Amino acid sequence: MKKNSVLMRGAAGSVLFAATMIQPATLGRAYANNVPTVGHNSVTAVDDPEAVYQGARIVHNVTVKGQKGMRVHAKFSVKHGLDVACKVIAYFYYDDADNTPLKAGDDPRYRTKTGNVSAYTNFTPAYDPAIYNDLQIFIPYDALNMESGDEYDLKFYLALYDNEGQRFFGKSGWYKFKLTMP
Repeated sequence: MKKNSVLMRGAAGSVLFAATMIQPATLGRAYANNVPTVGHNSVTAVDDPEAVYQGARIVHNVTVKGQKGMRVHAKFSVKHGLDVACKVIAYFYYDDADNTPLKAGDDPRYRTKTGNVSAYTNFTPAYDPAIYNDLQIFIPYDALNMESGDEYDLKFYLALYDNEGQRFFGKSGWYKFKLTMP
């Protein structure tokens, strides 16, 4: 009798164990059948572009289309920006404690809405992530609106702008340089 009761308890435990294992699997399948599926052509939210700056430098006395100026060489990467029209913008300042911006001249291509000096170039990342080891921005010396022959301590920072989303998505630190205006 004891043998039968031990076997009966063992069999009952096995059946109970098997039932608890089968029930969640069955419920899970039933639940999954009631969840709406997403079609292949549906719109999914994409991440906003992100920027990582690795550095920048200035090359002086460059001539482009007959204008003498300087070229900013920028090194950065963009994640989540595949096929998003962007621009990298350089904003120029005096290297002082007040971060005084350089006031622009009359050329609207090198002036911000507030009248300060800036220069930019457009780009569209073709990869994700996209790595730019030497994206270049040219600015003529005339656009800096400074006196010829004087020496200046200047600085700039870079900002990345999403043209489609109309928002900034990355800002570098300061890059300092000296300039003797020709």
